[in-house]
Amino acid sequence: MIAFLHGTIHAKASGEVLLDVNGVGYRVRISNHTLDKIPATGELFRIHIHHHISENDQQLFGFASREEKNLFELLITVKSIGPRLALALLSAMPPNDIIDAILHQDPGLIAKSPGIGKKSAERIVLELRDKLGEIAASHSSGIETGSVLHETVSALEALGYPGSLARKAVQQVLKQDQTPDNVPELLKRSLKFLQT
Repeated sequence: MIAFLHGTIHAKASGEVLLDVNGVGYRVRISNHTLDKIPATGELFRIHIHHHISENDQQLFGFASREEKNLFELLITVKSIGPRLALALLSAMPPNDIIDAILHQDPGLIAKSPGIGKKSAERIVLELRDKLGEIAASHSSGIETGSVLHETVSALEALGYPGSLARKAVQQVLKQDQTPDNVPELLKRSLKFLQT
């Protein structure tokens, strides 16, 4: 399985990028969110890859950030949400907005994405809210169960961050002035800290 590719941007367009890795061209499907972060043709770029294999096809889906890739991989675990639909959702909304909509249990916001109907949006919220840490009892973080801190650490772990790194990010945010007192805001600021 391909975890990431590092090469030269050969061409890019809405929905895909062609990456030259040591003379081999890889066509990678991408979201608009990732497209905005890809440098000009001829520049070097490292992209996180989800290698999707089906009965009839193989496709590479690429992401500028690890958390966008992890969110994509969570989305495709939802019944009736395939990789193309998950990518369309990530093109319509930034990853943090999708996470906020799931944590706030707001399927209406997700349903505004092209191709996502009301039932699919409700299923995304229902199936992913626990995985993103509303009360993820399966994650033992050493923080009081049910607290905002625990839920935020659990959400970061669900997005693929190691527990120790997730706790460190949350603790750094909590040291700042104007500490957020709800999961979505604390999660958003912790993700920002991890991306710097």
